Amino acid sequence: AVRVRELGLGYPSEETVLFRYCGGGCPAPPTNHGLALARLRPGGGPGGGPCCRPTRYEDVAFLDEGQRWHQLRQLSAAACRCLG
Repeated sequence: AVRVRELGLGYPSEETVLFRYCGGGCPAPPTNHGLALARLRPGGGPGGGPCCRPTRYEDVAFLDEGQRWHQLRQLSAAACRCLG
């Protein structure tokens, strides 16, 4: 859980909400393209492999300091998948 204020979206609220996100690596079998790119770009850097990203989101509702309800649409990841 995270405080709404800490999300950096401009809402003055000490309420906590559940914020889920996608992370981690997405293993992919090596390809000739990937091997050549790694050789041409020593030291890594951003690759062209699959990324773990949200495929579905959940809305989150909370009260601000003035006791007004707000709903943040598509804030929290509800499902993740390796894309790319």
